[in-house]
Amino acid sequence: MEDITKLITDVLEELVESELKEFKRQLWMGVKKGVEAIPRGKLENKDRQDVVDYMVQHYSMDAGKIAVQALRSIKQNERANRLESKLLEVQPQAQENEQNPEDPQSINTSGSDELEPIQSDWQRPRGIINRFQEFKTRLLYANRDDASISIHFYKQNTLSIYTPVSRTQRKGLALLITNILFANKQDDRAGAERDEENMEWLLKNLNFMVIKYRNLTGNEISRAVQDFSRRHEHQDADSTFVVIMSHGDRIQNKDAILGVNYNWLQNRNDVYFVEDTFSHLNSVNCPALIDKPKVILIQACRGGQLGGVPVKDCVPESDSWVHKEKDFVCFMSTMPDVVAYRDEVKGSYFISYIVDVFCSSACKDHIMELFRKVAARMEKDERFRRQAKLLPCIERTSLVKKFYLFPGQ
Repeated sequence: MEDITKLITDVLEELVESELKEFKRQLWMGVKKGVEAIPRGKLENKDRQDVVDYMVQHYSMDAGKIAVQALRSIKQNERANRLESKLLEVQPQAQENEQNPEDPQSINTSGSDELEPIQSDWQRPRGIINRFQEFKTRLLYANRDDASISIHFYKQNTLSIYTPVSRTQRKGLALLITNILFANKQDDRAGAERDEENMEWLLKNLNFMVIKYRNLTGNEISRAVQDFSRRHEHQDADSTFVVIMSHGDRIQNKDAILGVNYNWLQNRNDVYFVEDTFSHLNSVNCPALIDKPKVILIQACRGGQLGGVPVKDCVPESDSWVHKEKDFVCFMSTMPDVVAYRDEVKGSYFISYIVDVFCSSACKDHIMELFRKVAARMEKDERFRRQAKLLPCIERTSLVKKFYLFPGQ
């Protein structure tokens, strides 16, 4: 991106003030059909470097191509051709053929490199790969011949994709609850601080405002989720995330999150049942989120059993859920009745995989495909051998459309 930024800046330095003004005008007019306009207030009275910086933020990898289009629109053809040639040097044709932003079907979503396990020395990626602007436009306007359409149709396109309320990114709140320190010090969750840090970083980079809590009892978790469901910001949001990380168990055949005062002998009631999250955020208790995707991520054990068994013919019991709500999906760190694992320094494997997959693939895949990639990569992880098998599980899904996160501004 630094090369692209410099190339655009160098060309804009050649423009006189009147030409720069016309260039900015093209940006706030939308340049051409299917290109999102930059709000006029973001560009007026801005110098060349500010304009380029905002173009890169707004259009990501498409910034250079859109600069070329804007230059041609103001009859700066020689400069446009020169910029286009230099862009090809930093954006090789081979890369364009592999991921053509104008053809969503050409984007490789099943490459073997994307399904390899993360290594033991894994570090959080430096950033999230932003979506291609034209890829997003083609997805949202796939059923229209005319892509230059107002935000009104943007909100009306309810055929197959959850449409964003913003023309740039997803917009919404995220609830992040992490239990780290427990009344019984032997239950402290070493490494959970890293999970909290990584999830907060990921959610903020996906443009969600994060409401964060630490070290809650079961009742406090319930109140936090209820308070979250009443937030007025949901009215203007298009989706939400709820992430809960703690110890867990299967109690009364239900998934339970253990509060920080839980004690098997003296305080067994300090729990929060995962299913209550669906009740708190359903259409009755949270009407502001009706028809909006609600993603629940749970990092917790779901029992004390190990995940590996000898191969034999069997018919496993199904874990049935009653679907009274809509537009939910719950992704849990392990299968029912099975323990989950966490590195005491780097945090849980489940959260690490989510961060890694979202950073590389949220630019092109909907959320169910992202979850599939997490599971596929964890299934291959050599650290989970024999009885210590670990595989995440999608529960209680009622999404009726594809939910793309559209990272990037």
